Amino acid sequence: MATMVAAMTASAVFSVVLSSFVSDAKADKRDAAAMALRQAQQALKVYVSAAPADPNYSPGAIVGRWAADSSGNWALRNGSHDISSLLAGTPLEGGSFSYTVASYNCGFGLGSAPNNELACKRVSFRLTYTD
Repeated sequence: MATMVAAMTASAVFSVVLSSFVSDAKADKRDAAAMALRQAQQALKVYVSAAPADPNYSPGAIVGRWAADSSGNWALRNGSHDISSLLAGTPLEGGSFSYTVASYNCGFGLGSAPNNELACKRVSFRLTYTD
């Protein structure tokens, strides 16, 4: 009887330990995801410019281009931009991270296509990773 009680107790303790370990791993990934999103939002703010090709007003080794963006275009150009490289070395490595830019006229016109540099920009992020 004592062996049965000891076995059930050990099983219950192991179950709790395993459960908390899995919960911690998921929480770590959620925290890393929130951090990646905040960092990407902050990084994009520096590319807001009415002159994306002018080095005086737009950052980047290649003016206006975000090194993390694999598209090779201005960081706020309309369309989808893959920034999965930002996940390297994080708990989210192997996931995908992208953002999509849409332009709309907010009173200043749109500017010239395809950058629409005078337009206001709406940016939506997509981050997927395995639990």
